[in-house]
Amino acid sequence: MKWPLTAALLLAVALAAGCAAGNAIKLKYALISTDTPCVGDITVFRFEDKRPVSALGKTTDNEAITSLSDVAEWVGWALFDELENAGCKPKYRTAITAPDDELVVTGQVLELTLNQTGMTTYKGRVSVRIVVTRGDTTLHAEKYTSEVEDVVVPGYSTESDILAEALRGVMYEAIPAIAEAAKK
Repeated sequence: MKWPLTAALLLAVALAAGCAAGNAIKLKYALISTDTPCVGDITVFRFEDKRPVSALGKTTDNEAITSLSDVAEWVGWALFDELENAGCKPKYRTAITAPDDELVVTGQVLELTLNQTGMTTYKGRVSVRIVVTRGDTTLHAEKYTSEVEDVVVPGYSTESDILAEALRGVMYEAIPAIAEAAKK
């Protein structure tokens, strides 16, 4: 007698989890092409997630949109890949173990939002503070923000593509500044 009740309860939980996961997206990133040359060793230190809320935003049905990915790692690894693509020799660290004379890039994710604005349109916004240091000296510190609104076409594009494009907007501005700071 308990078995059908338990099975029904498990099925209800699984369906609820499946529905909740329907608005959860996996963050991805594709490199931009930059003309900025970057040389030398750089340590990318794990970014901090300083967003006031963990949800990304809402659908037009007022359902929460969430991320399946670690937002801070997504930004840090995107920065790592961009620096490597520009010619630097980056290392990724989750704990500071760099010598005092090594260039360290870190920062905070201040905002990452994704909201459905129409039947198939979404608006994504990324705001990141990036800090470049060598020892106790801050060589560069700036807040970068990028916003993209676009259509999601099933089979062609995803909600994650909009956030990736917004993050590329941040990287387009940040990589030249970091490369310039690396020369100091």
